[in-house]
Amino acid sequence: MKHHAFQGVYELDADLPNRWEARLVGNAVIRKALWLFLFPVFQVTRPARLKEIHMLDRWVLLNFAVQLSFDAVVCFYLGPRAFAYLAMSFLFSVGLHPFGGRWIQEHYLVAPPQETYSYYGPLNNIALNVGYHNEHHDLPSVPWNRLPEIRMAAPEMYDSLVYHTSWSRLVIRFLFDPGICLFSRVVRRERGSVKLEAEVRPDIEFSEKL
Repeated sequence: MKHHAFQGVYELDADLPNRWEARLVGNAVIRKALWLFLFPVFQVTRPARLKEIHMLDRWVLLNFAVQLSFDAVVCFYLGPRAFAYLAMSFLFSVGLHPFGGRWIQEHYLVAPPQETYSYYGPLNNIALNVGYHNEHHDLPSVPWNRLPEIRMAAPEMYDSLVYHTSWSRLVIRFLFDPGICLFSRVVRRERGSVKLEAEVRPDIEFSEKL
């Protein structure tokens, strides 16, 4: 199972939670629930810590301009309710519901030392096969509609790994299992190598080390 080049490198991987974020949420059920509900908001705060990555270039600025222009057109022609609908869609697109389980499924440690997990369940039909995460890591250039074919072509490789069959069950487990929290991630010191020395941090006892 291959790794994305900077997966788990705190200074380069925006998928890792912020240290303050993980400490704030801790293991309290209500805080985990609020974190998942507000996940898009928390994720927006993470790129600021990636000091080595240049976030702004002409394409990003052009994207901002296009998005703001689109929002302005929506407000002008369809009114503030339509814009509010889009804003709430952003908030609820990833949150405290079964599809929000995708963000727990991908890299949160439920069976260490395995650090990347796939989801094989019916919601893949709606979520464009995003659950085939190990397959995506191994062959990231394969389009979403062909990801199931990778697993079918090499069942001895993927069926031997731990995988999820229910996002709903995973969300419930994340909320109520004290052994899974925002610190249940692999953090690396080395960068840009396929063979990386990983440190598994499966519970809150490692809170000061993320």
